[in-house]
Amino acid sequence: MAASPPTTPPQKPTPEEKVKKSPLFVNILNELNVDADQLQKRQALMTQIETLLSARYGARNRLISYIFRFGHPHALMLTADIPSLETILNSVTGAEQINVILHSPGGDATIVEKMVDMCRSHLSGNNRQLRIIVPNVAKSAATVMALGSDTIIMGYPSELGPIDPQVQITVSGSNQWLSALSFVESRDILMKQIEEAIKQKKPTVGLLTQLAGLNIPFIQEMDHQIDFAKKTASRLLQKYMLKPTYPRRDARLRKANQIAEKLLSKKLFPVHGQFIDGATAKNELQLNVEVLDMKDELWLKIWEYYVRSEVQMNIQRQPGQNKIKLFESSHASLVAQGN
Repeated sequence: MAASPPTTPPQKPTPEEKVKKSPLFVNILNELNVDADQLQKRQALMTQIETLLSARYGARNRLISYIFRFGHPHALMLTADIPSLETILNSVTGAEQINVILHSPGGDATIVEKMVDMCRSHLSGNNRQLRIIVPNVAKSAATVMALGSDTIIMGYPSELGPIDPQVQITVSGSNQWLSALSFVESRDILMKQIEEAIKQKKPTVGLLTQLAGLNIPFIQEMDHQIDFAKKTASRLLQKYMLKPTYPRRDARLRKANQIAEKLLSKKLFPVHGQFIDGATAKNELQLNVEVLDMKDELWLKIWEYYVRSEVQMNIQRQPGQNKIKLFESSHASLVAQGN
C-alpha cells in the first residue's frame, strides 16, 4: 500500500494576498479610468477621514499616508524618504493633531526618531497629538515609529511586530534576513556551555573551537544593534505615549524598558514576522491602542483608502518601473518608483 504524501500546512497569506482577495480590491480594479481618477478618490477619502477624526477628538485633525509596496527589495524605510515625508508634512503643517496611515515592513531604525520629531514639529495648538494608524501591517522599524505616537489606531486585520533588528547575510548564494538576536544568543549559549563544562571538568576543546570560529566583531555589532533598538523604543515611549499615564519619570522609565524588552523577547515572539494584533498590543504590551470596530465608519473609510492605495501601487506608469512607496495628504501626493 502506497504511503500518503505528507500534507503541507497552509501558508499565512502575505499582506498583498490578503488585500487582493478582498471584494473591495476587485471592485476598484473594475472601475473605469482607474489610474486617472484614483488620486481624486483617495484624497476625497482623506478629507472625509479628517472630518471624522476632528469630530471624534474635538480638535483640527489632518491626515497623511506613508504606504509601502511589500515584496519589493527597496520597500524599506530609508533616509531617502525624508524629503518626501517633509514635503507631505508641509501640506498639513499647523494642524493640532496629525494622523499617519502607516503600512510598512520596516527598514532603517536609525531614522525613526527623526521622522517622529518631524511629524511633531508640524503640530500647533494646545492639544497636540500624533497618531499612527495601522490599516494592515507596521513591522519592525515601523512598529518603533508607532511607539513614538500618542495613540496607535488599529482594526481587526492590523498588526505590529517584534523590533529585533534584522541583518542580511548570504547563504549558498542566496540573500537571507536573520535576527541579530540569533547570532547573540548562539554566542551566549556557547559561552554558557563552556562555563558548565569547566565546572564539571569536562573537555572544552570542541566548544572552544566553535567559539574561535565565530565572527566576534560582527556579533558585537549585533549586540549594539539590539541595544539601539531597545533604547530607541524606550526613549520614544518615555517622551510621548507613556507620559500621561506615568507622570513620574522613574516609573515611566521602568515601564518603557519593560515594553521594549517584551518587543525584543524571543520567548514571547519567537519569529520576527509574528502577528501582534490590537488586543495583544493593548492588553499584553499595555500600549495606548484604540481598536476600531470593523463596522465603525472611521475604520471603513481608513480601510477603503488603504485598499485604493494598494491599487495605486499595482498600476505601472512605465514598463519595468514599479511603484514602491506612496506619500500622500488630501492636497499632495508623491510616489517613489524603482526597478
